[in-house]
Amino acid sequence: MRSSSWEARLESSARSESTVIRAACRLSFQGAIRSRAGRGPGYDPVVLSRLDLRGADADPRVALTPAATDAGPLDAVHEIIAAVRAGGDGAVRELTERFDGARIDDLRVPADEIAAASAHVDPTLRDALVHAAGRIREYHEGQAAVPEAVGIDRQGVSVTERVVPVDRVGLYVPGGRAAYPSTVLMTAIPARVAGVADLALCVPPARDGSVPAVTLAAAGIAGVDEVYRVGGAQAIAALAYGTETIGPVDVVVGPGNVYVSLAKHVLAAAGVVGIESIAGPSELVVVADGTAPPDFVAADLAAQAEHGPGGTAVLVTWDVALADAVDAALVALVDAATRREEIRSTLASGGRTVLVRD
Repeated sequence: MRSSSWEARLESSARSESTVIRAACRLSFQGAIRSRAGRGPGYDPVVLSRLDLRGADADPRVALTPAATDAGPLDAVHEIIAAVRAGGDGAVRELTERFDGARIDDLRVPADEIAAASAHVDPTLRDALVHAAGRIREYHEGQAAVPEAVGIDRQGVSVTERVVPVDRVGLYVPGGRAAYPSTVLMTAIPARVAGVADLALCVPPARDGSVPAVTLAAAGIAGVDEVYRVGGAQAIAALAYGTETIGPVDVVVGPGNVYVSLAKHVLAAAGVVGIESIAGPSELVVVADGTAPPDFVAADLAAQAEHGPGGTAVLVTWDVALADAVDAALVALVDAATRREEIRSTLASGGRTVLVRD
């Protein structure tokens, strides 16, 4: 399967989702502005650090190049992969308890629990998932309908590109303190449209071993065959090598933290499993002028920053007034956010405003 079919996004659906998120953020922004007056002296607002390149002689590529990644995560990933390869289910359970604080007896979520999940999801959200699934499916069906690409080189030799689905795909969906049903839809549905026979999904469990109902509901809507309560690098290793419970897959897709991304990279480089891309940690650059609504810009930055540590959220602008307004909007928005600590942490280490010449 072409990797682009995994990475494609339905533009109209993305615009609709972005509009809803921004509207919600605008309400949160307005409400938080009214509630900030009573903050005490220990209050620490989120403000993006600034890099002014308008008159700088320094190469901006040098100024913006992130620090080298610590070798610690890579070493840890190698150890996790080796443990899962040697220990199977037992190693997966041990690692899940160590990293997620969850004791899991049955790694696989029962089929009846997946089927019943929709009843535990707000009807409006369930309808939105069904609608999004339809739009995503429609887009990828259009891709699948494109005939085989044929090219002719200068010597008159015909070269044909043919897309053939693999047999079994592993889907990784982040979890833990947040749920990402859209990731379920955007990884599972293209695979189904392409003709992949079996879909196995891994998601980190909560401390009580549960998986969010909305994630399971999305899995049911998308036609996922198997769901496992496993996250992190151990999930990628289990999908790649297989265990007593989890069958090996041909390709692993889906975003994750630095450990998930490194595990995908290591296993793909070793030829153990295919991957679509290294997706994560999240990186976002917003380029905006003075006409941009500050709370919209703040919402875009915060939406990526909430995904967790190691992310990058950068605003590039030549309008100082906009930069100031985005700082104020971020303070208000983060105050009102459920995942405020994750956002603050990411913006503190990877958030920046870059001032450039018009």
